[in-house]
Amino acid sequence: MISTKKKELHLGVLGKKLGHSLSPEIHADLFRQQNLSGSYEKYEMSRDDLPHLFEFMKEHNITGLNVTIPYKEDLFQMVDILDDHAKAIGAINTVHLKDGISYGYNTDYIGVTSMLKKAGFNLSGKHTVIIGSGGASRALIYGFHINGASSITIAARNEEAKELLKNQFPYIEICTLNEIPSGDLIINTTPVGMFPNVGNSAVGADTIRKFKVAADIVYNPLITEFLRIAKKENLQIITGLMMLVDQAIGSEEIWLEKKLDYHMGDSIHAELAKRFL
Repeated sequence: MISTKKKELHLGVLGKKLGHSLSPEIHADLFRQQNLSGSYEKYEMSRDDLPHLFEFMKEHNITGLNVTIPYKEDLFQMVDILDDHAKAIGAINTVHLKDGISYGYNTDYIGVTSMLKKAGFNLSGKHTVIIGSGGASRALIYGFHINGASSITIAARNEEAKELLKNQFPYIEICTLNEIPSGDLIINTTPVGMFPNVGNSAVGADTIRKFKVAADIVYNPLITEFLRIAKKENLQIITGLMMLVDQAIGSEEIWLEKKLDYHMGDSIHAELAKRFL
């Protein structure tokens, strides 16, 4: 007799320290909405153990992992096959192990562009400024570019990091935090203002008021000092939690090999948002 039992999914998130990761909650809710059976675990690993990751996945029947800081660049070098989007960004946040072959993807750019779209902001033809030159900025630069932003300027202190970004993405402009031009959207990718160091903003009101929309990828607190100032200056504000939720949906599309409705994330976002207000 042929078994009709659904195959159980074994997924997880990989990082160095994952104490407060929301990923297990988000994916548990996505499983529930799709009536899927499976587990999503936190896997903390030292860099010394990383070379054995794929053996570990095979041994424990893990078919998919999300990858967080500091391993997004490490895994980019380790997977067998890179998705074209991930290749362009230079980092991955999603691994899929299929038929013994490891594939690397990046859904951070999907998460941020979906977050903006849900807030009613269309990137096409817009002048954008990204604060920060860290790893997160790469996914944003790429996402903004393929969605038709007119200009993308990176504003940051670290001159070397900015030059590296300019080499990787020749179409961007770079400037210091004191030279930020006016535009349509300003988005913070730095950890400035993140819990527990609340009350700080990477830039002040004089800069923020040059824009129509302000967004932050920090979600704890939901309304950062940066966004609080923006609201006071009558800008539309976009909080960062939806990026986290929607990049998770992007990962599930890869693991399940099917298109999903991104509005699945709306109820998850509403529930989690209460925690960070």
